[in-house]
Amino acid sequence: REAMLVKEYRLLLPLTAEEYHIAQLYMVAKASAEETGKEVGEGIEIVRNEPYVENEHGLPPGQYTEKIMHLKSKIPRFITAVLPESALQLIERSWNAYPKSLTIYENAYMGESFHLSVESMHANDRGTQANANGLKGAELDARKVDYINVSCSDANHKFVEGEDPRTFQSKKTGRGPFLERWFESSPVCMCAYKVVRLRFKMWGIQTKVEQWGQLYGLRGPFVEYHRKLICWMDEWMGLTMADIRKMEAETREANRSKLVTHGEQGA
Repeated sequence: REAMLVKEYRLLLPLTAEEYHIAQLYMVAKASAEETGKEVGEGIEIVRNEPYVENEHGLPPGQYTEKIMHLKSKIPRFITAVLPESALQLIERSWNAYPKSLTIYENAYMGESFHLSVESMHANDRGTQANANGLKGAELDARKVDYINVSCSDANHKFVEGEDPRTFQSKKTGRGPFLERWFESSPVCMCAYKVVRLRFKMWGIQTKVEQWGQLYGLRGPFVEYHRKLICWMDEWMGLTMADIRKMEAETREANRSKLVTHGEQGA
């Protein structure tokens, strides 16, 4: 088996792991609605969203989602220059057996030359578990750990007004603002342990793509969307799973309409 770039991101958040279950689903639905239609024919098409009992990955029963991600404007020119337009789509398959989840991305053009997966475990701790996702052998040896602090100033991930945890205070919970070392004193803290496996086999740009994928394709969105998640706290706090499923169904239909409309305009 070919070597992959294996990184474990540890995201500390001022929530309980139980709150994050709802918060993450809310954030994914709202963000996908916001992103879809920004650029003509781009966004997230939700194909399936249904409970599952069995899967080939050994996860407990949970919720399965399948999405098609139309990504052209999000991909840098050094990649789009060597790939046909039909290759600028990812199929996302996700098995959410919270607190454990697995998401696998596939690309029809690249086939076996491309592998991207995100395996996550969520726990009420401060990122102190040595191996929350149970990696073994060579993979554990190769893993690099990267702690992500959403309140840390970072040249690669600039703060956006209205989505800055350092200035946000929740009216519903009284939590915040979350200054740079918030996790040292916050009574509420959890960690999302995300193991990312990435392989991109294409002569000449393999290393560059793998490095870009980890920093901008994954680390960047992890920071950006979790800052949103925190600053949207008063929107999702108190929602039930039934509320989330209703929101997901509405997002699915709205995204489909946007993509169809833009497809007709671009035809």
